[in-house]
Amino acid sequence: MVTMQSALPKHITSQFLHVDNHSQTIAQYARNQQTKNGSALFVTILFTAVLSLVIASLLKSSMTEMRLNKSHFLHQQASNSAESMVEYGFAELQKRGTRQTSFTANELRDEPLLIPSTAKEFYLGSNVVFEELELIGGKVPSGEWHYIDPNEPSNQEDPQKGKRVFERNVKVYGKGVTQDPRLGKKEVYCSQVLSVRDAPLFTHAIFYNMDLEFHPGPSMEIQGPVHSNGDIYLQTASQLRFHSTVMTHGDFFHGYKPTGGTHVSSHKGQVLIKDADGDWKDVYTGGSRSSDSSYVDSHMGEDWNAAAKERWGGNVGSSTHEVPQLNPVGIGNYIPDDPDTSRVNEKHNPAYALIEPQVPDSNSNYKGDQIQKEQFSYKAGLVLKVDKVASPTSPHGYDYELSAYNYHRESQLNPKSPPKKNNNGTLKTQDLPLDKIEKKMGRPLLTVNRYAESGGGTPIGGLYDRRQTTGMDIIELDMSILAEMINDGEKNGENRDPWNGQFHLNPGKAMDWNGVVYVELPYDASSSSRSDSVMPADRNVALRISNADVVPNPDFGKSSGYDEGFTLATNGQLYVQGHFNSDGNPSTGSSTKTDDGNTHTSKEATAALYADSITILSNSFDDTRTKLSPGYRQAEYTEVSAALVTGLLPTVPNGWQRSGGAHNLPRFLEGWIGVEFRYRGSLVALYESEAGTAPMRAGYWAWYYPPKRNWGYNQLFAEGIYPPGTPNTRDYRRTNFQYLTANEYGTKVEGFGGGSRGHKQSKR
Repeated sequence: MVTMQSALPKHITSQFLHVDNHSQTIAQYARNQQTKNGSALFVTILFTAVLSLVIASLLKSSMTEMRLNKSHFLHQQASNSAESMVEYGFAELQKRGTRQTSFTANELRDEPLLIPSTAKEFYLGSNVVFEELELIGGKVPSGEWHYIDPNEPSNQEDPQKGKRVFERNVKVYGKGVTQDPRLGKKEVYCSQVLSVRDAPLFTHAIFYNMDLEFHPGPSMEIQGPVHSNGDIYLQTASQLRFHSTVMTHGDFFHGYKPTGGTHVSSHKGQVLIKDADGDWKDVYTGGSRSSDSSYVDSHMGEDWNAAAKERWGGNVGSSTHEVPQLNPVGIGNYIPDDPDTSRVNEKHNPAYALIEPQVPDSNSNYKGDQIQKEQFSYKAGLVLKVDKVASPTSPHGYDYELSAYNYHRESQLNPKSPPKKNNNGTLKTQDLPLDKIEKKMGRPLLTVNRYAESGGGTPIGGLYDRRQTTGMDIIELDMSILAEMINDGEKNGENRDPWNGQFHLNPGKAMDWNGVVYVELPYDASSSSRSDSVMPADRNVALRISNADVVPNPDFGKSSGYDEGFTLATNGQLYVQGHFNSDGNPSTGSSTKTDDGNTHTSKEATAALYADSITILSNSFDDTRTKLSPGYRQAEYTEVSAALVTGLLPTVPNGWQRSGGAHNLPRFLEGWIGVEFRYRGSLVALYESEAGTAPMRAGYWAWYYPPKRNWGYNQLFAEGIYPPGTPNTRDYRRTNFQYLTANEYGTKVEGFGGGSRGHKQSKR
């Protein structure tokens, strides 16, 4: 008789001998029964029973592990669904932030965040209980101003560093629920903060809503932050230095856009940008200056992200560094026309609405209530209007009528409160007679200067714009008259108040002046076939400002509750002749510092100009010589202190249309060789020009010779002092994610979300 041990395979014998004391007892009993008939069968049955116990034990352990794994998986599903609720909330908040200019504290209680219907389909067939998911937005705090210090290590990767932002931290709460027939229900709660950050447009030395190009000949210094919503192309013949951050939502290239981004042999100078330690680092790394591989830029592909961080310590960023697209609040994305699709015009120019006139809300070109709030024709405390009217006595068949008005606002004490509306959707206005100004001040505020030529072709009225190759009817605005009226007429009835109290300048009582003046030039308000419903001003009429050394900036503007400074906007082309908001003395001030060297106590106003296009003319500009070449029209030293918000014509690579680069954003019509144009402000290209539509092109010397550009970022803007009506750009950052207990969650969301907790349809 063989023994049980020898009759079994070794691996079974081994396992059998290691079961427990019960197994040893059974083995002993089996040996005692070896002499009996059928003992082998009996032993086999006993062994099978023991083996079953072993397998059962192993299976039980395995099942327990599987149950734990499934429970963990179920909990993870609940966690993921809770986090997805927060993400849905962020998406909805950003969508609202794009179209809304402001939020109330109870915005998310009155208009709760919604779980999109697509989420139900997404979770179909899973363990997620869609009906019990929750999405809740908390209170919207009033917000605070913060300076994002570039020297703070935690800000190194922040594309807004070096700027002042108005930050509101909104908490979003999510609840995730899963259920299994055997394992029951799992609930997970979480929250995260969405920082909604508004940065005034003039926190930038240069801001482009499209591709930004720089390819100057002489050396240039760029003092403040630079941002582009498109690509950036940099080259220079001499030296181009950036003292602050250079950020683009697109790509960063060392190259020349007009030739498709290739390197131009005449522009091999240094492009230097400061790193986080304040040291200059060139975009060029060595080798052939005509080769892409010789530069640290987006041509590097996957290596670019790390290379830029290593070289500039976060001071240069692009789309790969998650630099956000910064649109003015309420304004959609700019889309240029694609020149390869000649039969279709894809151009979408929504920011142009900021300078357009008011139309009734029944007009097909009305842009909506939220955009209306951002329009300067709506914000203005004073509107000057130019109408083109039929005139049988005029050789042109038309003439111009000039008028002025202000709005009846919801609060007479608050000149920034919304204008009241008439039943037909127009805004309620009050006429302000212009003839009273001339009578009181001795000269008119506005005059018409129609273009005309002598028999020999010499301009004797208006001016000839050699870039536009057309004669221009000019509406002249004498800024000294307006400044004297406003600055010296702060009380009703004083001798510098031509309207005898009809226009209120009474701080603490009725007030109409808010620092914003809008000049409406003739335009076509008929239905537009374009998707952006743009209404361009007439192309042969423009506004010219003169005698603007001093601008309107009354003393009460520095008082609490009022805005200091001056903003002028127009829907058409703008010429600025002579010094603007500056003393015109080259020995005082600089390209960054005010003429008196002060900031918060400076007599120099913080100022801004908005127009379809802006052309700088010196005081020596002579209208009668405007058809002559620049050599016969020599400019003289000119100083401008103001933000310039203007349009351009975008470069078409390998084509004839060019923007001219940021160094040509302000336009010129004189011979400026060796003559300084000193500029301190903030340069903003916000839209395409729709009236001044002549681009830069080869042969530009036919209308101007470039000036000596001494340009800088105004220290008033750097200190957070902005002109009235300045638009904000908005970006978002996620911070402070955390899981919550059920009790914590219940306490924090009490009173918010309603009974629906994200499932009920919003009123909005």
